[in-house]
Amino acid sequence: MDEKIYLIVEKYLHEKGLSHDIAATFEDVLIIDQKSDIPSRSSIKDTRSRLARDFFLNIPVVSANMDTVTESQMAIALARLGGIGFIHQFLPIEKRVREIEKVKRADSGIIERPFTVGPDLNLRAAREMMKKWQVSGLLVVDSDTQKLVGILTSRDVRFEDAEDKKVAEIMTEMPLITALSGTNLEQARVILKKNKVEKLPLVDEEGHVVGLITAKDILKIEQYPLALRDPKGRLSVGATVGVSGDFLTDAAALVEAGADVILVDTARGFSTRLEDAVTRLKNELGADFPVVAGNVDTPEGALMLIQAGVDAVKVGIGPGAVCKTREGPGVGMPQLTAVAECAAAANAHGVPIIADGGIRGGSDFCKALAAGASSVMMGWIFAGCEETPGEQFYEDGERWKIYRGSASLEFQISRVDRDESEKLRAPEGVPRRVRYRGEAKGAVEELMGALRSSMSYVGAWTLEEYRRVAKFRRQTASGYTEGKPI
Repeated sequence: MDEKIYLIVEKYLHEKGLSHDIAATFEDVLIIDQKSDIPSRSSIKDTRSRLARDFFLNIPVVSANMDTVTESQMAIALARLGGIGFIHQFLPIEKRVREIEKVKRADSGIIERPFTVGPDLNLRAAREMMKKWQVSGLLVVDSDTQKLVGILTSRDVRFEDAEDKKVAEIMTEMPLITALSGTNLEQARVILKKNKVEKLPLVDEEGHVVGLITAKDILKIEQYPLALRDPKGRLSVGATVGVSGDFLTDAAALVEAGADVILVDTARGFSTRLEDAVTRLKNELGADFPVVAGNVDTPEGALMLIQAGVDAVKVGIGPGAVCKTREGPGVGMPQLTAVAECAAAANAHGVPIIADGGIRGGSDFCKALAAGASSVMMGWIFAGCEETPGEQFYEDGERWKIYRGSASLEFQISRVDRDESEKLRAPEGVPRRVRYRGEAKGAVEELMGALRSSMSYVGAWTLEEYRRVAKFRRQTASGYTEGKPI
């Protein structure tokens, strides 16, 4: 390790109460309680934290870019709660784009490109569109003039049996309640309430469709006050690319679809291949677009990515519940030390750390943030939730879902983009069944409850203060056992 980096890391670890000689993980330490002026954990309201340099989350919760964890449903659920999900990279680019678009249309303030159909389309095709995009209405636009001529809603098609009927025969025709381009959400609320309608098409002075505002979306803005939204009022979402293939074109398509941040993900992050990929991606997307990369577990690896231009570093090799990198090739670093050392190196450059892996509950979540992470990526915590991809199944009288590592043999075999001539590599992950856990909201509330409590114990009103003042003390194995309920 470079002497300058060594001194920075050593000083940081000393301030945190951690040893430079022994690598530790979450069960090896406890957070020391300090004098606090916080009356109760419910008094803590500010849980904002950085995901990337200039990209903030309302809660420091991130769902892992794994094929059994994050697609659009999980990303929508987390964004509504104030965190973010990263759509995994193991889908064809067309499907990844579609997943991003689903998130962006889920709770739109103003839908800029509402779905439209022509009046000559048949009912069968219209229903298929509504089902595919999970929408309850389609604007009907004249094929020649491109002007709004009606609207087709679920109410219009509910009792229609003749699938060959034209949309023009079923739709609600003009005149409709519309508003001009430039109408804001508060003005739309008044119009929707006054006219007792649920959809408000936005048109220009010639009658061409320029947007759509729905009562459902306005209510969702009120229902989810902490929701993470982009400047247009849409839910925020991350997308993932690898370091092989046409990843630059993929990234550009994902950004075009609405992705707010791109993650370049590979198991071996401390590599010239990832370094080159990050440099090329930043040149392609522009300096201001946030790019995250990983995984690394040393300060040297973190600095390499920072110098390549990343806006956040993802840290963790081998701590995951379905990862066996340390058992197979024997490579990795206990996660608490990895996070602390990488945070020490990254702090001087103003680059945040994302702790990825090893989180089994609220205690680990708090310790990862106390060690210096700005946000925490989790797979195991969300595995088995309602919003994760995959079907539920019953076994032993209980409901289960499958959770697997991205380097597992089962995953390699199932990859839709795998070349059949490509040899399977030695697995570094395993599949597991996990109990069905209900909605992700429950898991997030448990994590945030633990975090607010931990913040109150150390006297930190904000997460920035929490990371600064929180300190650790090593504990023995019997000390860890003592702290567990009997």
